[in-house]
Amino acid sequence: MDPTRAPMCAMTMVGGDHFFLQRWVDYYGRHLGRENLYILSHGGDPEHKRIADGANVIYLPFDPTRDCFNQRRWQMLSRVTSGFTNFYNWVLVGDVDEIVAVDPDVSDNLVNYIASLPEKRGPKVITPFAIEMVHNPTLEPEAITPDRNILDVRRIFRLNANYAKPCITATKLDIVPGGHFASHPDLYLDPHLYLFHLRFIDYGMTEGRLATRRAQRQIQSGALGEVDRQKTGWDTAWDTYSALSKQTPRAETIDFPDFRKEMVDGWRPKKEVYWAPGGARPKGVYKLPERFARLF
Repeated sequence: MDPTRAPMCAMTMVGGDHFFLQRWVDYYGRHLGRENLYILSHGGDPEHKRIADGANVIYLPFDPTRDCFNQRRWQMLSRVTSGFTNFYNWVLVGDVDEIVAVDPDVSDNLVNYIASLPEKRGPKVITPFAIEMVHNPTLEPEAITPDRNILDVRRIFRLNANYAKPCITATKLDIVPGGHFASHPDLYLDPHLYLFHLRFIDYGMTEGRLATRRAQRQIQSGALGEVDRQKTGWDTAWDTYSALSKQTPRAETIDFPDFRKEMVDGWRPKKEVYWAPGGARPKGVYKLPERFARLF
């Protein structure tokens, strides 16, 4: 790594979402140090400051209209991420309900693992493999409590290429809303890094959170049936989760060579200056091997 820059930082933007912010700060604080965490607090929630004590909390003014909110949010995150590459070797950016972790059989420290990647001709942008957690309350009835790791009580997931995000960068880049793809032309789908998407991690939490998001979507764009607009993922997310939450895992595994190949072979230009992997959302759910329970 460049000794004139610090090893790595992580950044997210959050409004509310205290549960996810607590887990995000606890996890990345262990790996990167809280002084290298940046939390953009939409509305200046004082609870964010309390949760993220020791980290860098930047208050942003609250916008009740949510006009083009996601586009504006990611334009800002994209530019700030690029700026941070002047002072950090690697910058990780993502939503607060996303955790990037290395296979615990390979390394017990995220920064050390990334530092071990080749410097010359190595990746400039890293895409972890996508794991979207899905709570089945029948098969996983235990509650998530502060004293236990999430992956100790929740290990069922589905594959979803949308969450294989180019979220770790050593170079300046533009990122589309949602962080799903970026302007870097080379794909490096890391063999040992995983992005855990946690929005479906608990039945009750998911129900309440999605109701809030649907209400926000109506404020921003109007209710379905009342205005002329297309359905979005937030409109249909509860139906998606309800169906997934009843499924039984097909296998206990983290190895999906065919799906990885599909993502790499499908690498393509998208929206002129952006690039995206192939793949989609294969049917079925799976279960993480037990070793992952110790991650977070």
